[in-house]
Amino acid sequence: MKTPGMIILTSLLVLSLPLPGVVAEAEEPAPQSEQPKLFAMVGEAPITEQEYDDALKRAYRQRFYHGKPPEGELEKLRQEVASEVITRQLLLQEARRLGLSPDMPAIQTQLDEYDQRYAGSPRWQQQREQLLGSLKPRLQDDDLLRQLESRQRKVAPPGREQLMAYYKANPEKFTEPAQHRIALILLKVDPSSPTSVWEAATAEGGVLVSQLREGADFAELARLHSSEASAENGGDMGYLHAGMLSPAAEEVIKELAVGDISDPVRLLEGIAIFRVDDRKLARLREYEDVSKRARELWIRDQSDSAWARLKEQLRDKTPVTIYSNSLPPLNNEV
Repeated sequence: MKTPGMIILTSLLVLSLPLPGVVAEAEEPAPQSEQPKLFAMVGEAPITEQEYDDALKRAYRQRFYHGKPPEGELEKLRQEVASEVITRQLLLQEARRLGLSPDMPAIQTQLDEYDQRYAGSPRWQQQREQLLGSLKPRLQDDDLLRQLESRQRKVAPPGREQLMAYYKANPEKFTEPAQHRIALILLKVDPSSPTSVWEAATAEGGVLVSQLREGADFAELARLHSSEASAENGGDMGYLHAGMLSPAAEEVIKELAVGDISDPVRLLEGIAIFRVDDRKLARLREYEDVSKRARELWIRDQSDSAWARLKEQLRDKTPVTIYSNSLPPLNNEV
């Protein structure tokens, strides 16, 4: 006996698509005359092979627009698109079950905007009625999904106890990262410059480092030699935390003690000399200082969870069949 969430098993072929609620695929029944081939059945709603193929081609162009996809990425894309079109159908069914209806005035406004945007296109003028006719139901479905998502994501405001518990359970969200105050002298070099130019800048950096370690004023040398914006502040870049500088610069800085002057460092922008002027340890901020942020993050997390939970519930209770002979080919020419 089939139970909610089970797949209709009409063959023993194992499905390669790791879709929640889909454990096997079926061979499509012999098509009747002039009926579109099916990619899947979601409950009693069909997804045609053409719908899947169109979604696959759109995703392909977006992801691999600039070149040939890496090995294995096409199969991964197939799986993702299959999951997306099935989930979209599940959500549309739920929206209609709840009695939601599309905002037709808003949709007409969108259609008018498309009409104006492409008014100068010969193809649009030749196929205008056909294109608008196919666009309208898509926009209607999009509006239903927007309404459903907005409705599902609404969560009751949290109380102080909930927020305190959230704050204690997620200290990383409210911790100021460790910071270091950095001074910089940058001898700018164009990345495409010949080796001789880089060598000359490195030699100049070595001279400056020697002067600094003998007591020369860092701020004065920065104003005279640095090409970085901080030069007007004597090289002072203020307090920075991890990730604000390049990995090469971070690697050098983490090894310096407060007050140390680095050796000349080659970066993409040129030859750099760093000094660490101060360090601050990571610090968990007091709840009262971050209560507003805690509320925003709690609502966001709860909203995301509610939306994900609805999708999971719909997958669990709705039978889904994917037809094994309905996966359209995809190549680099789509």
